Amino acid sequence: MVDFDPRTHWTVASVILVIDIALVSATILVDKFSHVPPPTNGDTDPSVAIGWLGVAGSIFTFGCYGVLIKTPTIQAAKVDAMVFQCYYSAAVAFISFVIWAVAGSSAGLYFTTSSVLMGILFGVLWITSQIFAFNGIQALGYAVGPAIWVGISICMSFFWGVTAFGNPVRSWPGAILALLLLVGGVCLAATSSHLSDKLQQGSREVLVTPQESADCGDSGVGTRGASDAGRVVFGLAACIGTGLTNGSVMVPLSCFQDGCQAIGISKYSGDDLASMAFLPSLALGILIVQPVAFVLYYSRALLAGNWPSFHFSVVALPGCLTGMFWGMGNFTAMYATVYLGQTIGFPLTQCCLVINGLWGILYYKEIRGAKPIGLFALAAFVIMVGATLDGLFG
Repeated sequence: MVDFDPRTHWTVASVILVIDIALVSATILVDKFSHVPPPTNGDTDPSVAIGWLGVAGSIFTFGCYGVLIKTPTIQAAKVDAMVFQCYYSAAVAFISFVIWAVAGSSAGLYFTTSSVLMGILFGVLWITSQIFAFNGIQALGYAVGPAIWVGISICMSFFWGVTAFGNPVRSWPGAILALLLLVGGVCLAATSSHLSDKLQQGSREVLVTPQESADCGDSGVGTRGASDAGRVVFGLAACIGTGLTNGSVMVPLSCFQDGCQAIGISKYSGDDLASMAFLPSLALGILIVQPVAFVLYYSRALLAGNWPSFHFSVVALPGCLTGMFWGMGNFTAMYATVYLGQTIGFPLTQCCLVINGLWGILYYKEIRGAKPIGLFALAAFVIMVGATLDGLFG
């Protein structure tokens, strides 16, 4: 675990917060003064500037949102993912409603049975994805974890865009090549983590004296190696879970906007932009799902009369700030999805992995050694090429 000067750590968080607020403000102002009606019925409109502003804003925000998850005090306290999620969810619901209120609505709150159901579905998908993400980051780090789930997220988003919402595919050969590159990049990112672990483990073994080796017994190194392998497998499973749910998290917005008759969801009929009108339902959905998820997650402990520690002094500030970061990134990502579609808009927002990687390598020192870092850089490049091809041909 890397030790930080607390002032430096919170200064970094403050800078991220200021930039996020500026990006959200710019998105709101562009939409307010240069509003373009969004495409409907599965169409996309790459000519609209706000769609690309949404991509740029969410790349930065999603690239930085999880920096505080690895705050040293959180790791030292061994905070459970669901405890962190309680603060995180409350902040996302709060900032989503604040953005809706500040941006201004000409029609007031828009609540229908369909909007509330889609808000609840969003809550289920998002909370599940973030529980997985917390564990993935803790196990594999802030560089490798997001790189793995980003590739899977883009593939899932492409799948939903094509199969459920009829987003047009310009070139199937190009789209298939893009998906193959994304999967290949994911494999390279996982390999870079494994290689870095092996090199660091080898360095630790070299530093062990003969007497220490005798004291530990021959099984000492093997046990540590097995522990490292188990951590990697657990981290990979968590990141796969994140990718599957994260790649589906914009489905409720698309259903809200265009309707999903197959499951009885009616089309949005209000005057405001769908992404803006959906925010109150999204916030409500998270607030409904979070306590249910909490009870299910801790059901055995609660039945036995044991409540988890909420670590308020340790988790409240980083958890709430993480929620604010993510909520603002989600707002900008909605514009990318509304104007550029599930096959282009949301996948391009996942190029945030480059920023994730820089935080993980330069700030948290998670990947060390020329070969592991070079392999991660190659993985990030391959995933970005895949995302670019997805934007061109998807």
